[in-house]
Amino acid sequence: MSTVHADNAQALERRFGIRLDADGDERVRVRSPLAPGAHVAVELDAGDGRWLRLLSARDPMAEAARWADETVLDGQPETVVLIGGGLGYIVDVIERRGSPARVVVVEPHAGLARLLLERRDWRPLIEAGRLALMTGPGYGGTSAVAQQVEGVDTAPVHVHPALARIWPEAVRDARAAVERLQFEAASNRHARRTLAGRYLRHTLANAARVTREGDAAALEGLFTGTPAVIAAAGPSLDRNINDLHLVRDRALVVACDTAVRPLLSIGIEPQLAVAVDPSVANACHLGALHEPRRTWLAAEASLHPAAFAHFEGRTFFFRIGDHAPWPWLQAAGVDRLHLNVWGSVVTAALDLVLRMGCDPVIFVGADLAFTDNRPYCRGTTLEAQWASWVAGGDTYERAFALLMDRWPRTDEIDVHGLPARTAGHLVSFRDWMRTRAAGAAPVRVVNATGAGILHGAAIHPASAATTLASHPTLDPDAVQARLAAVHRPAPGPATLFERIDELARREWRLPDDWTMPDPAGDVQALRAALDGPEYAVWQLARRAMATAQSPSRPSTLTPSTDLP
Repeated sequence: MSTVHADNAQALERRFGIRLDADGDERVRVRSPLAPGAHVAVELDAGDGRWLRLLSARDPMAEAARWADETVLDGQPETVVLIGGGLGYIVDVIERRGSPARVVVVEPHAGLARLLLERRDWRPLIEAGRLALMTGPGYGGTSAVAQQVEGVDTAPVHVHPALARIWPEAVRDARAAVERLQFEAASNRHARRTLAGRYLRHTLANAARVTREGDAAALEGLFTGTPAVIAAAGPSLDRNINDLHLVRDRALVVACDTAVRPLLSIGIEPQLAVAVDPSVANACHLGALHEPRRTWLAAEASLHPAAFAHFEGRTFFFRIGDHAPWPWLQAAGVDRLHLNVWGSVVTAALDLVLRMGCDPVIFVGADLAFTDNRPYCRGTTLEAQWASWVAGGDTYERAFALLMDRWPRTDEIDVHGLPARTAGHLVSFRDWMRTRAAGAAPVRVVNATGAGILHGAAIHPASAATTLASHPTLDPDAVQARLAAVHRPAPGPATLFERIDELARREWRLPDDWTMPDPAGDVQALRAALDGPEYAVWQLARRAMATAQSPSRPSTLTPSTDLP
């Protein structure tokens, strides 16, 4: 690997978490120039004994310019997707013409990707988010590119003319990868648009709580080398929860929010629960628990405030983006760990556990599919709703079918090599987890679910009992002590309250980036969220201090110690 290739590859991994697929070069070959000044001749195996040229050997730049003029830059797109980028001459043309277009190159063969990365230094474009590169056959990094490259969901898709002619089957597979990419990007954009107001309101309502609870950044490296089990609430948890019960004291048990109640019901106390969904319904998974006294919560700051009822003094906050009001909070000195999350709490749990240094990481209940024609395991807080439907004359089968039919049916090969019913968003979560697991090597990621679609080169199938058989028992009190030791609240929220004061003095005129679906109604909701009891107490303390410091009354208060 040349130095320039290594530098470009590292930039791709830093910017997008992409590690290029390791594919052989047997179908790609390079011929040395036949004449001084000639360009390198790249040839592809056509599969019928012929080797056909991918690029012009005389003037590939002029060839790329014609491609740009005829199709790629037609309409001045902001983002383009190229199936086959050649050696990147088309990107050179886009750059030289001053076009601001972002380019996603989807290369069917890793050998071609290596040649592209070796030709020049692409780091400025990669680091600016203007160039991303995904390679077959696995097309890792789909979720990261969908999340970070603006406009990729509506970007025009162009196929390199020679590649379409020489490798039509590879191009077909690449098109399928692009469809997944654009589906994920569209889903992500829709979520941002529909949930932005809720993220804003809840994060502001929780702002004071965030200042007095811990930062999830304190968990990084805290359990290096310790096994962890991530429990999700997929249908198969009913089958492997008892297997987990036998070895629950040999690993940290990290439960996705929906799975906490089923685990507690059989005596498994997860040391950590993870939650990201800001909905009221999701808050019920945590708010309806019966005193989970030894479970700590790792939570996104936009959770509904009701979710924290049982976790006062035992919460670690994180964030999943830079959306409002985080810039405003950061200006007040309030920030929290930024987790890499893709649409599901199970992806948040995986990223957090890997940051904690756990090894191995074992999944249970992570079907990402409708195993046994059910959407969830039994025993969640959804059980009461299902029971009410059945009491009204319906059946559980019908109730489950209604829940699953919310999404178009998708069939995917499961861990046993058989078709399994799932949904497009669940497949995208699986693909993200595959990429994250591959990037975590040499950490061993194990799927002990026994069903569903979570499989891949970096995900090893095995039971929890088998995986943990040789690991020693953990001291539960020592685990609790370690978590308590790093739970350090931020300094007092006085700076935050001063920022709220600024809004109040401006008659609650909100920052321009606080976009809301219904500004007229939401301003009152935001004011109520910010103008809460803790802020009121701070105002009283400040007034008392001002009175005590007046000339007619000597001060007995010290601002640095007495203000909250």
